[in-house]
Amino acid sequence: MSLLLDIAYGAGLVLGSPLLAYKALTSEKFRTGYRERLGGVAPREGEAPCVWVHAVSVGEMNLIRPLVAGLAEAHPDWEIALSTATNTGRATADKLYAGHKAFYYPLDFSCTVARALRRIRPSLILLVELEVWPNFLAAAARRGVPVAIVNGRLSERSFGRYRLIRPLMARWLRRVTRFCVQSEVSAARLKALGAPSERVIVTGNMKFDSAPAEENGLKAALRALRDEFGLGPDEPVLVGGCTWPGEDEALVAMYPRLKAHSPALRLVLAPRQADRFGPVEQLVRRAGLPCVRRTALQAGARSEPGAVVLLDTMGELARVYGLATLVFVGGSLIPHGGQSTIEPSAQARPTLFGPHTANFRDVNEQLLAHGAARRVADAAELEAALGELLARPDVAVAMGQKARQVVDANRGATRRTLEALEPFLQAQAKKGIARP
Repeated sequence: MSLLLDIAYGAGLVLGSPLLAYKALTSEKFRTGYRERLGGVAPREGEAPCVWVHAVSVGEMNLIRPLVAGLAEAHPDWEIALSTATNTGRATADKLYAGHKAFYYPLDFSCTVARALRRIRPSLILLVELEVWPNFLAAAARRGVPVAIVNGRLSERSFGRYRLIRPLMARWLRRVTRFCVQSEVSAARLKALGAPSERVIVTGNMKFDSAPAEENGLKAALRALRDEFGLGPDEPVLVGGCTWPGEDEALVAMYPRLKAHSPALRLVLAPRQADRFGPVEQLVRRAGLPCVRRTALQAGARSEPGAVVLLDTMGELARVYGLATLVFVGGSLIPHGGQSTIEPSAQARPTLFGPHTANFRDVNEQLLAHGAARRVADAAELEAALGELLARPDVAVAMGQKARQVVDANRGATRRTLEALEPFLQAQAKKGIARP
């Protein structure tokens, strides 16, 4: 099977080589980390047991903060190594987990994953959400290293695709020792694909634990951040978070109309992808609106009155949500599947989203059921809802308070996950360090 997969991967690389070459020439993210992606990560020097945690990108790197802290507290003699698949994820790992080894996840060729495993020598591997690559799982199994899924979820769309190859999925999933999943729905889908029922447990969504809470010393920090953004104390703020093409255009178009009724309103745009910072800035300026980048503000620039603030930094959005009077969470007006609504909800910010939220259906259904969020059908309905909530701040505040209650009621997934992993940690500690 590994040989067949290597052949298939190799064929894919050959067929895609013109596109990959073009991407490498035009985008920095396709030019970095190749040595590590080919398994050439620097060998781990320590002799202690090691947990390898793989978090694919920025969101997952932020998500695992409580988990990493819990592991370090419970097992201070263990080393923690973190891998990621993206440049922004790597930068976030270096920033958040100084002192821990960070590197790029290897491509799923049998030779590259074997090389990376020899160099890291993990005692336990944790894959965040559902990053299951067959050669990697096979190589870990050959070394006797248990693999666990943490904060696992399986969307309806992915479930439909995986069902087409159920015999293969069942074989791969049987190599996972423990599945700690977000919901009963994801648990049922994994079992239907062949995951052994006794290995699947519902621990909840760790995003609830990693989301900031308003009481946790944030008020003073938010006042300072508001000053950095050039926001007046009485200016209402609309944050468009994790926006995709089509959504930025809609928000920029409705902003002047909303300001006609709420003249002090300010708009903060946070595009989901870093390569869209430039195009979104041009979009704002073409609309005749002043625009200032967050990085320019950090460098000492001052914001013009009424300027749109473009959040061109990564890993800061959760904190910026705390500035909001209203939040629109993107990836939802267009058929992308939505982005997380937990971070603004945790800070009692009234949140709106479009009809396409399959990726976060469980969370959003809870928010809607408690009157803690609003779903809109399209941009016109979004504009009407924003206008209504700006005119009725009492309704917006009550909505935000209900949102925070929903988040607080769901905290605790990290603790349950650590409890589920503890037997494997103890068993591996008794076996001692894995050798190359």
